[in-house]
Amino acid sequence: MLGAVSGELMHDGLIPFSRRRAMQFLAGQLAATPVFLTGLGSAHAADSPAPYPFAFNQTLLDTFIARRGGAIGTAGRAAVAFRCDHHLNRFKADLLPLHRKYAIPVTIAAMSQMTAVEKGPAGSELMPFPLLERSALENGIEVANHSATHRDAATDLRLTEEIVEAHWSLARSLPKLPIELFVPPGVGGTNYRGFDGGANWSSFQKHLAGRLITQQHALSTGYMPGYWSMTGQALLNMGRSHIRIDDAAVAWRGKDFVNAARRQHKGVCFMYHPSSLNAAGLAAVEDLFAWCAAERDAGRLDILTVGGLMLAQLDGPSRHDLLGGDQGFSNGWNGWNGLSAKWSLRAEQGGHYARRGTRSTALSKDCALGVYAGSTRQLRMSVRSGTGVRLKLEVFDAESPARFSAARYVTVRGSGTNTALHQYVTLPLTGTRTVRVQLTPVSGGELLVQAPQLLAA
Repeated sequence: MLGAVSGELMHDGLIPFSRRRAMQFLAGQLAATPVFLTGLGSAHAADSPAPYPFAFNQTLLDTFIARRGGAIGTAGRAAVAFRCDHHLNRFKADLLPLHRKYAIPVTIAAMSQMTAVEKGPAGSELMPFPLLERSALENGIEVANHSATHRDAATDLRLTEEIVEAHWSLARSLPKLPIELFVPPGVGGTNYRGFDGGANWSSFQKHLAGRLITQQHALSTGYMPGYWSMTGQALLNMGRSHIRIDDAAVAWRGKDFVNAARRQHKGVCFMYHPSSLNAAGLAAVEDLFAWCAAERDAGRLDILTVGGLMLAQLDGPSRHDLLGGDQGFSNGWNGWNGLSAKWSLRAEQGGHYARRGTRSTALSKDCALGVYAGSTRQLRMSVRSGTGVRLKLEVFDAESPARFSAARYVTVRGSGTNTALHQYVTLPLTGTRTVRVQLTPVSGGELLVQAPQLLAA
């Protein structure tokens, strides 16, 4: 964030000497020979009419889009995303339970050296990288590069340490998560030699910091004011800013920001520092979470990660579904094990359902990951029970659940109306080829399940 710690860090001990030489060469090349892009997929060194046109890494952007299956259509609904800026001790203790309670995903802006440089109540040492990775997989957390130390960098070498080496280090420390986004830290001092957090598109080409960011990452946030585009074109959100809800008064107004974004047919990104939230702030954030979750359950709002918000498309009807897009079992079981698990298919006004019987076992379907590995997903379905039922929602490695397993228990009260269920997970980037989506009734009686989906988020 702007106004955060400023200062210089000694080079010794940060990175191996051989890698330092490689980064010195990289910084020199980028500083001396900027590459300008005049259109998608076309690179030119001298043809551009603008002095500092925006440049991007086509390969990384294509992979980013493919991982999510293209634009994320919301069928007319506005979308929100939540971002947490490090301070993971407090996140683990106070915020992660709220994200779990309301089934809300989050993007964590992580520093590659945060467990070493952030200590104590405002620190991050209680959430080492193996725990962060596991929590991300189980709770739909996206991790973004937020530099190495959150300190200023006034030389080419220091910039490469804070941006490039941080990216490499996070990728090594979190091998099952893609590190696709950069979240510029507010560092004071020289502000990354004039980069100033990416206040406009030209910053990402004019300054070495910007060129290093776009060379290493698919996309970046920044400090360009305004709500987020919902056109489905990720580059239109490059450098977009956030609304900071550390202050309880601002958090209490969160729904007003969402409604204002709706009126403009836009999306909104909220950000908090866990260690800046006092009791009043936590209460205000929980109120915002509860309201957003209720709006989502009512079909009026989508909750995405920051990466998902980059690709949100307000007027788009389609959104990639790893379960195959079969709405309400209208085409039969379509790969579900309903027949062997002794469920039955039922059609009634309003859709097709899978119906639990007295001898039913867990209902499940296997999905190959392929290019979608590493994406955050929203398991969404509509259920109804006249008697009430307790359920276990699971997404796990079909070959070895020990490699990846995420579960959520929900209680559905007896009612004649449908209830929307949600669970967010991040699919492993490596080590898992196929996941199983499984719904297990733990207790209770009658249950109808409609339209299970595993949507890009």
